[in-house]
Amino acid sequence: METKIIVLGIILFSFAIFSAAPAVGRVSLQIQNATEKKAEEDRQQPAAEKVSETPEPKPQPTPETTAKKKLSFAYSGEITNYVVSESHAFFGESSRHWLETSLRLDGTVRYKHFTAGVSGLGVKTTGHDSYGTGTIPSGAPLGAGPPSAYPSFYLDQAYVQLDRIGGLPLKATLGRQHITIGSQFLIGDGVYDGFSTKTQQGVFHSPRKGFDALRVEWDVKKTHFDSFIYRVDPTWDGGGRRDGLMGGLDVSRTFKQTKGNYAVGLFYRSSRSNLDNNMAVFDVRGEQPLRVIKGVTLSGEFAWEFAGSCRNAAYCTTIGQKMNEQSWHGELGYEAKSRRFHPFAEAGYVFYSKDFTPIATGFSDWGKWYLGNQIDWIIFGTNTKIIRAQAGFWPASTIKLRALFHNTRQVENTGTSTGGSLANEVSFIGEWYPHDSLWFNVSLGHSRPGPGLAASGLGNPFAFFNTGAAPLGTRDSLDVVFATSWRF
Repeated sequence: METKIIVLGIILFSFAIFSAAPAVGRVSLQIQNATEKKAEEDRQQPAAEKVSETPEPKPQPTPETTAKKKLSFAYSGEITNYVVSESHAFFGESSRHWLETSLRLDGTVRYKHFTAGVSGLGVKTTGHDSYGTGTIPSGAPLGAGPPSAYPSFYLDQAYVQLDRIGGLPLKATLGRQHITIGSQFLIGDGVYDGFSTKTQQGVFHSPRKGFDALRVEWDVKKTHFDSFIYRVDPTWDGGGRRDGLMGGLDVSRTFKQTKGNYAVGLFYRSSRSNLDNNMAVFDVRGEQPLRVIKGVTLSGEFAWEFAGSCRNAAYCTTIGQKMNEQSWHGELGYEAKSRRFHPFAEAGYVFYSKDFTPIATGFSDWGKWYLGNQIDWIIFGTNTKIIRAQAGFWPASTIKLRALFHNTRQVENTGTSTGGSLANEVSFIGEWYPHDSLWFNVSLGHSRPGPGLAASGLGNPFAFFNTGAAPLGTRDSLDVVFATSWRF
């Protein structure tokens, strides 16, 4: 199957090149010949005939034709496949191989400044993955094979939107929708994949991203205001219920002279039960290209949680303690767009204080905020500090190669750990974009546990899916992934 997909990609790539690059000399000659022929015909044509060629007046638009121009319907789809082969200490001595497929179908209706959109998502995991799909039930007969999983269906988007309200640069969107704030370090997607049986399929590439929200955006001169309030998805509640609201305001601006982008936001999380914490979050971020060194960019973000008390022991050291936690990241990047092979590199540091409460899962780039192969299984967004770096180049205009490194440690040691690395991970990723609507990805990731992992006391949150797990910190992990996506 993988060979057929790659062959198909090569054929599409070749067709795109030869159909998009006609012979310039031949086209110029055809235009020149046509121009000379038209001039000769004009010289031979009588004047009376030329007069008769006066164009007829164009038909005037009617209300019916005008309405058709203002009313439009668009539809699209995207099919994505991830083939994953993974060896992990949580599996014991065996490795696992599975296929994740997701199909998204989108439909949009627009009339003047009104838009209505709906998006359906189907997800299917074939094989025995890490998150429970295909797991043999306890008590099954000896030698029984893993059960097959039926596709799960999910309403990814269903919203109405009104733009240019009152003739102003004001837009309001109501319903299930995607919300993107900055690099999605703080707020990524609204669904905690893998937490419930309804979201166990397709967890590796996490296609679910919908928020049930009211969002209002507006612009004042060159400043963008983005406000929203959404219902917290049941997957974030241990009891599987809606557990409160989260909302706030994000203000951002790009400065033309310096080409820098800066933003500040204030958000509040309100939980109706003791399964999560009430808290305010203040966030500030920025990205600034440096004039002194062309191609170098500084970026960073700081988030501060406050104005609440801890009610969930999973998120704090002591029940009732005041919320006063921080997370931040900073990067120094370089990109040489004008040089051959377009080389780039980035080094950064990520910090989550000991009792920082995760708000929403980051987006699905394993080289970004999902940090590491060993560690993302056991801790996410709390009590960690990560050194990360990447470097790469474009050997061709449609091919990108990069290598990534992550070193993860605890902010405050747990268990009997006296410090040291939890894990070191190196990943190699190759990406090919033969067309705007088609991409391929191949990645190889190797994670080696450090001396601090086995002594940390950290456990596997999915242990009930992986009863044959080896002791934590005793085995390396290896990921091999082939992925492709086609938008139509």
